Amino acid sequence: MTIKSLFTHPEYGKIITTRNPRARRIILRARPDALYITLPTIATEQDLERALAQCGDKIAAQQKRLQSTQKVGIGYCIEAPLFSFRIVEHGGERFHLKQTNGHTTLFCQQNSRFESEERVAWVKKIITDAMRRRAKEVLPARLKELAAEHGLHYTAASLRDSRTRWGSCSSRGNISLSIYLLLLPCRLIDYVLLHELCHTREMNHGERFWALLDTLTGCKAKELRKELKEFNCRLP
Repeated sequence: MTIKSLFTHPEYGKIITTRNPRARRIILRARPDALYITLPTIATEQDLERALAQCGDKIAAQQKRLQSTQKVGIGYCIEAPLFSFRIVEHGGERFHLKQTNGHTTLFCQQNSRFESEERVAWVKKIITDAMRRRAKEVLPARLKELAAEHGLHYTAASLRDSRTRWGSCSSRGNISLSIYLLLLPCRLIDYVLLHELCHTREMNHGERFWALLDTLTGCKAKELRKELKEFNCRLP
């Protein structure tokens, strides 16, 4: 069970905290609408204030990157190895969508405007729908391929729209993957899939888990983990 609360901080603005019994440490993520913080259930207000003070520079850097995020409009694009999206002009009088092998193009009329929240939300829905379709094509297949390659077995695979967790594995071997994995480089996608597959043998993050994951990633588990933490998947 998770418990959420919202408050306004004098320096960081809107903050949404989530208390999660599975959390082992405080995690802070800056997003366009708020600063999201995941807390262990036993964390105190003093622990939260201490974390905010210690991570002030990191939070400021994240918020600065968000402020410079590419705005939706003609020329907007997302480029990743397994998924791409573009907004381009065409001479027609209506919007037109073309999707081919993970490449999605939204054709729009000349002088189309994207300032309104409704139009941005519409574009975001188009992107997530396209990502969900593409994710169904590639992620379960890649998971199955890696499982067979390394002799690991899972019960079922599913997809979700989570932007806070890349993946999860239940005690029954059911693996859930975020469609936002498509925005990652292929090496990080494989790292997440292997991470969840390792949980089919080791359900915790103990020494045996990391030893297994290190073996499957060519002794690069911690390096890939660090790179993944620094990767920020942003949509409009």
